[in-house]
Amino acid sequence: MTRALIVVADSLGVTEAMTSGGLAAIRSGLASSGRIVVVGAWAKEVARRYEGEDLGVEAVLTSPNPVLGYRPLTYAPTLMGGDGTFPTTVDDLLEHADANETYAELRAQLERAILWGIGISHLSVLSDAVWPRADLADAVLELAQEFHLALGITHRHNEARLGYDAYGLARQRGIKTPSRILRPGSQPLASVIEKKFVSSDPVTTCNNEVIELATTFAIDSPELRAYGIHGVQIIDEAQLSSQKASLATLREQLHLETSSYRDLVDGLVTNRRTNHDESTVSPVSSLCRRGPEQ
Repeated sequence: MTRALIVVADSLGVTEAMTSGGLAAIRSGLASSGRIVVVGAWAKEVARRYEGEDLGVEAVLTSPNPVLGYRPLTYAPTLMGGDGTFPTTVDDLLEHADANETYAELRAQLERAILWGIGISHLSVLSDAVWPRADLADAVLELAQEFHLALGITHRHNEARLGYDAYGLARQRGIKTPSRILRPGSQPLASVIEKKFVSSDPVTTCNNEVIELATTFAIDSPELRAYGIHGVQIIDEAQLSSQKASLATLREQLHLETSSYRDLVDGLVTNRRTNHDESTVSPVSSLCRRGPEQ
């Protein structure tokens, strides 16, 4: 085993276009995992169409798009902005959020997905909203450990950036994590991999990395344009086929194995990066660990 690539279809349940596009990406084999936004307007439709795909929960505590207007599932006054939705910015959330209300809300989002019959493999937080505050982060770590979920954080969530080592705390609790997370937005997936791992990053020499490539897939529709949503992968049957072929060629070139978050949780792939690795690795391996992320 060298390196594993998990392609994640984000934002399932936000709109019909994203739900259809994301599920199409998973079922075509372009993506191997997906994430549902339980507070999204189309979340229950994800559950209705669910056929056992590897899904996680994209936990929501902010509502950056004023048209979508994400609202809490629980009674959570400190998690609400002035218009009754979650706060529009992370800064606003961090200023007011109560840790107990945060825990209760995130637990409710997880339990709602499970109640709908979805087998949840991992947890991620929209806009990384909790990590600047250790007490809010602790709520996420508790839930990931309790529900035996992988967690979408990397070694970049460390003391130098946050003032405490969120990544180290996750690893101490035995929570599985990827090695790095890339967010290509609307760029072709293969081009992002090539830029990071061939053109500028010596990561091609490294072993036992689990790389998440997360983006939002959507079918083109008036709905999507009406919401003013940008930075997504607009796909159709031809695009799915083309991107899948390009990614397969690059996987073979870089010896990247196709994987999923379910594989990570089940121990079928391994992220060997730990807090103790930095003092024992060679210079090349150290460069691997400090490669750029998006």
